Amino acid sequence: MKKLFLLLTTMTVASAAEDPLAQAFKGQLTSSVQVFLDHHRETRRYQNADFPLGKQAHARFKKDFVSNLTQSLNLSKWVVRNPPGKNSPVAARFRDQVLERREIHGVSVEMHAVTIEPTGLVVPMVVCLPKGQGRVAGVACFSGHTRSGLHDLVMNLDSYQQGVAVRLAKAGFASIAVEKIDTGYLSRHGSNGNDEKEIATLLLGHKDVLRSHQLRACIAAVEILAAHPRVDESRIGVTGVSLGGWLSVQTAMLNDRVAAVADFGRKTRTVSTEMTAKQYRGPGDLCHIMPGMMAIAGRNIHPLVLAPMPMLASHGIKDKGSHAEHAANFRELCEKQYTALGVPENYTYFIHLGGDTMSSAECIAWFKKTFKQ
Repeated sequence: MKKLFLLLTTMTVASAAEDPLAQAFKGQLTSSVQVFLDHHRETRRYQNADFPLGKQAHARFKKDFVSNLTQSLNLSKWVVRNPPGKNSPVAARFRDQVLERREIHGVSVEMHAVTIEPTGLVVPMVVCLPKGQGRVAGVACFSGHTRSGLHDLVMNLDSYQQGVAVRLAKAGFASIAVEKIDTGYLSRHGSNGNDEKEIATLLLGHKDVLRSHQLRACIAAVEILAAHPRVDESRIGVTGVSLGGWLSVQTAMLNDRVAAVADFGRKTRTVSTEMTAKQYRGPGDLCHIMPGMMAIAGRNIHPLVLAPMPMLASHGIKDKGSHAEHAANFRELCEKQYTALGVPENYTYFIHLGGDTMSSAECIAWFKKTFKQ
């Protein structure tokens, strides 16, 4: 057996050395990964060097970016502009049912089942309410990657999402927590699981992407929160960690009710300037696929669209990727843009002591200051 193995190994090496195709192409070809990475870097519509922009140029950039995002995700019927008080302009696109009310962690909660068009997907959401009867500011909380998204936002105070929806209610805010639609209570496992790969690839076969459906749920959640009798609809914020941070930024682009964003998403780029073809692995999570958007800009450009909206951006010092990339590609870029628009005070950057985690105390303190609550 050993002799046979050596013989086969020798034959393989000899065949490779004598491959006339390899000899002909040697030195003439560049890997396809390298070619497409180079093309991406050369053809992006917006790059770091384009910023900061003046007020008129920024307004054109914002309109262009949001138009492309809306088209990419087929969300034109879900965009909320100049909402009329508590009435929702997209109310016909979802159906909200309150299933049960009870107390969890000393907070009054409502369990909602929200049916979303066009698929009929029923998304579980939980509204958490502070003590008292008056109207308060509201915060929508979007899940990051986990096998138990909604549970981590409401039940598990020790999760990397720190039960932030409940903690906000304890601090005097109304909140709504939204399940990650391929995870947790919507997974095939019933309460703890992740079906992202299966759903994302199935949707791609229908020229559809997961982010479209998740953002529909996020937009509906903001509308449900704004319509609640305990909520001051003029003071609505959004927050989340990891994917939840990106969902917060993009929901704010599409829904004018959002008045403030606390983004704890990772401060990394899909393709860094220094990344080589050998290092590139594509998006680690298929839910981040948004057709055409990489041709518009890298994801670090996304938060610039929200200026001059009040924004808290944050990452953990133990998150090495974010810590290496945040300064030049997020913090400094946004600080310059907010300054150019005359409101540097509207942008806050905070480095917390954790990793890719929610810093609930800082999140709550910032919303209290922003909404004067």
